[in-house]
Amino acid sequence: MRLEKYLVLCGVESRKKIKKAILNGRVKVNGETIREASVDIEEEKDIITYDDIIPKKKKLSYYIMYKTSGYITAMEDKKDRVVAELLPDFIDKKSVFPVGRLDKDTEGLLLFTNDGDLNHLMSHPDYKIEKTYYVKLDRDISSESIRELERGVRLADTKNFALPSKVEYISSKEINLTITEGRYHQVKKMIKSIGNKVLYLKRIKFGNLTLGELKPGEVREIEK
Repeated sequence: MRLEKYLVLCGVESRKKIKKAILNGRVKVNGETIREASVDIEEEKDIITYDDIIPKKKKLSYYIMYKTSGYITAMEDKKDRVVAELLPDFIDKKSVFPVGRLDKDTEGLLLFTNDGDLNHLMSHPDYKIEKTYYVKLDRDISSESIRELERGVRLADTKNFALPSKVEYISSKEINLTITEGRYHQVKKMIKSIGNKVLYLKRIKFGNLTLGELKPGEVREIEK
């Protein structure tokens, strides 16, 4: 295993900080200072130290939450209620973090983990992980508006363009919208750009994860 990946799995720091620490000579393998993050190590055989302390590989955990409205996607905040308050007592809140974010008034599927590699995979736009939202609209949506969303629209109040999306028509004021990006207020801005407004928003799918039988506010542990 690469030295850098091993230290990520130990949870000592973020990947970026680990690379810097290695370059600065803070990491040793069998007593020898190593300055190359790509060096291969044998975790069962080699002795790795970080600032002269031997880190232990952490147990990777994965949970899905049915987030309810009124909570911001953060583990702590001085003003607002946070999603960490919805985590049950059996979860160590200091050891997991939410992957991506949902707006305060948005409900639905939120993934928690301590797996930095999975977080990168699920969050980085290069991997184009699909996110599907149930959207309740203020006005009837036309066929042309659906085609606009599917072609890719300019996000309202910005100079940015959204990538082409998938639209599943449910009724004149209801759609399922699938996107592969996660820009700030993206769905709301996409809908605003076609002259409509989001009344209710719920994420129902993230990659191959779905809410299943989860009820609002519930959390379930899952396997990677």
